[in-house]
Amino acid sequence: MQAQAKNQTYLRMKNKGEIVALLREQSRSYSDIARVLNLSNTAVGKIAYDLIEKGLVKRENETKGRGGITLSINGDFGYVLVVDLSGKDLKVCAADFKSKILLRRSIPDVFSFGMSNFENIIETMQSMIRSEELKDRKLCCITVATPGQLNDTGEFLLNPRFRGFENISISKVMKEKFGCDVVVKNDVNLAMAGEKAYGTALCNAKNALMLHVDVGMGAALLLNGKVYEGSHGFAGEIGFFKLNAFSSDPDNIDNLSYSNLFDSVSLYSTLTLLRREVKRGAEGYLADALKREGVLPEELSLATMIEAYRARDPLTRKIVNASGRVIGTVAANLAEFLDVDTVLLNGAVIELGDAFLDVVSSYAKKQVRYSSLTKDATMMGAVDIALTQAFLNNF
Repeated sequence: MQAQAKNQTYLRMKNKGEIVALLREQSRSYSDIARVLNLSNTAVGKIAYDLIEKGLVKRENETKGRGGITLSINGDFGYVLVVDLSGKDLKVCAADFKSKILLRRSIPDVFSFGMSNFENIIETMQSMIRSEELKDRKLCCITVATPGQLNDTGEFLLNPRFRGFENISISKVMKEKFGCDVVVKNDVNLAMAGEKAYGTALCNAKNALMLHVDVGMGAALLLNGKVYEGSHGFAGEIGFFKLNAFSSDPDNIDNLSYSNLFDSVSLYSTLTLLRREVKRGAEGYLADALKREGVLPEELSLATMIEAYRARDPLTRKIVNASGRVIGTVAANLAEFLDVDTVLLNGAVIELGDAFLDVVSSYAKKQVRYSSLTKDATMMGAVDIALTQAFLNNF
């Protein structure tokens, strides 16, 4: 009897989770839910009643008969906070239970993350909680998106950008400050989750590879419709691959060099090569841009590099496309090994446009697309994870 009761409880929780998942996609009628999940109208009615009593779900109309009543998620039940530490601009946002963004804050130009930056993030979150938009709502969960590797307690194992956090658990500190569950996950895995939940690039994909090419490089895997994180949440950490084994074109670009903990296919590495060439006296778009801006070759910015590429500067195209060749080769090898259908590119690399996408595609030999959510992919993935945890906590 006890085992039977446990099975019934498990099945009820499972069905409840599946109903909520359907309603998070769109509003549905009782009969529609019963048909999709192959449940009886009575079973759906009992679960729906429980969800309505808890305030998680609401009726949108009261047409006579359950078949005419539409159920939807109650967006006003509470909210989640999301912190994105993946870029140079630190971002915080609040979303309601229907994934609607209620509030956004940004802390610009943080290149090396220290304790003062962490305190600034905490203060920003506290200020948002006190704001008119959120003050009467319930905070239900926090998700933190971060590059690098953390252990089970939320302490960093590897991340050159974060200094002084070796024995500090971000999740533990935030849980003590805000009194709710805190989930800390890899930023690229969250970007894949965001694209799958809210984007259009993966609508029909069950297996896909995402390459996040920015100052560094990371990857994420979608296998059988779910983001694969690996045994310790580090799956897709390819930023430190040593790629010297690949052969370079005989153009002496040295685009496959590996040094200073930066991979050869990150935009930082590509930018470093361009700085070197301009410093050696290369003329053209970049040299002229540096003169206009009054800066030295070593101060050449990523934005100027992207601008030069889109302007078809020959030197910039040569070096950036060399990296595109390597990205495409890496994508081809991983896609072949994992048998994925789609390769997705995300990060600042998107700003290079279709010309760069064509280069990567020609070597990847797979369908290659840019993320449809672009810079919001990680943030929206974090919203999805936070809401999933928040719903579970309130079942």
